[in-house]
Amino acid sequence: MPIPKGVARFNKHFTNRFFLIFAGRMPPFAIVSHRGRRSGRGYRTPVLAFPTETGFVFALTYGRDVDWARNLVALGGGSLVHKGEEIPLCGVRLVKYGDVRGMFPLWIRLSLWFISLEDCLLAEVC
Repeated sequence: MPIPKGVARFNKHFTNRFFLIFAGRMPPFAIVSHRGRRSGRGYRTPVLAFPTETGFVFALTYGRDVDWARNLVALGGGSLVHKGEEIPLCGVRLVKYGDVRGMFPLWIRLSLWFISLEDCLLAEVC
């Protein structure tokens, strides 16, 4: 079950501004840069990003309908600031948590178990 929408809205308007200060430099925090599906406007969203062999995996703790994930999927990519480096992302797709569970560190898997995570986002480095 995803984290409630009210928490997501609060974080989007308040908490995310704080995390943008350091997110791109302190893993697993990272910053996703994406364009609006309809507006084309640029956005920057702090996320938790975990490296894989070919890219990154993201836990969609607020569900698959969050704007940043929908924008990345719709446009096929974006970029990620991770460890201070901007990395282009492509091949973005929604996947079930069970299919990528092993890509997350153990301490994160324990946290995700508590919220019964269903969906994740998988992106490749271009």
